Amino acid sequence: MNQLILNFPDIPPGFDTFLGQGNGELLQVLRRQREPFVYVWGAAGAGKSHLLRAWAAQAQATGQAARYLDAATEPLRELPPAGCRLALDQIEQLDAEGQAVLFNLCNRIRQSGEGALLIGANVPPPRLAVREDLRTRMGYCLVYEIKPLSDEEKLAALQAAAQARQLNVSSDIFRYLLHHWSRDIGSLMAMLDALDRYSLSQHRPITVPLLKRLLQQDSP
Repeated sequence: MNQLILNFPDIPPGFDTFLGQGNGELLQVLRRQREPFVYVWGAAGAGKSHLLRAWAAQAQATGQAARYLDAATEPLRELPPAGCRLALDQIEQLDAEGQAVLFNLCNRIRQSGEGALLIGANVPPPRLAVREDLRTRMGYCLVYEIKPLSDEEKLAALQAAAQARQLNVSSDIFRYLLHHWSRDIGSLMAMLDALDRYSLSQHRPITVPLLKRLLQQDSP
């Protein structure tokens, strides 16, 4: 069998494309961009990166200096320009040098009143594995846990995505997927993309048996 390759859909990083109804207050805070320090946390797949990118993109669209940085793939080695709005993803991945830079950035923003910091993490601030003085600085932040999508919201999102592709997919197929695949919305959307391509390659309609065959293939 062909190896199952998942291509995660390229969802534009906007607040309007962030799914779910349980994070309304957080979205309002991020849209207003008035808070100098905001900390969002949640499990992998909760949508942290989407929100951080949307926040930086909105600031850039209004002419403000803004930057998105993922600490897992790009080290933080120097302070951004004064007044810059920094969206820092996966803070727990910062090395010692990056933690020192972030500590200084927190102090500069607090003292000057210029710029802003939006932090993404997988745990709340008290459980953050960083140097103690930096963890203390996280006390400056408004802290929000990203509420996960309900199963019904996930099903609705999958149905909407299928309709946008002009795919006829029954809700039974998506319910089966929820119980036999990764439950975060990114993985579910990626599987819908894989299922669409697999059905075309097999010249078969999308059914539960076809989905089962796809899930039985080895994932990379």
